Amino acid sequence: MLEYFTEIYAIPIFTTIVGLAIIYAYDKFEKKQYTGAIYFRLAIVLYISAFASLYIFKHIGALIGSGVQSGGGSVNIDSPPVTSTAGEFSKLHLEQFKTGVPTF
Repeated sequence: MLEYFTEIYAIPIFTTIVGLAIIYAYDKFEKKQYTGAIYFRLAIVLYISAFASLYIFKHIGALIGSGVQSGGGSVNIDSPPVTSTAGEFSKLHLEQFKTGVPTF
């Protein structure tokens, strides 16, 4: 059953329904009075954009996953090096601006 919900065609349907619900709420709050034709066009645009983004993400992910791996040491991308900026922070923290008295 879960395979149907994670299908590349089913996820855009759910995003289209959620997107139309958000647009409908916006329509009611702002009183834009969208017609049925506008909702149909928005549904098509939402579905195509969600499907295209999933399709591209799926193929780019497959290309990146099967990319050429070179030898060498391991690089940890998740944790960047920590540098101390305590001296710069204290200097900037004590800096004050005198703007004068407002004249309004």
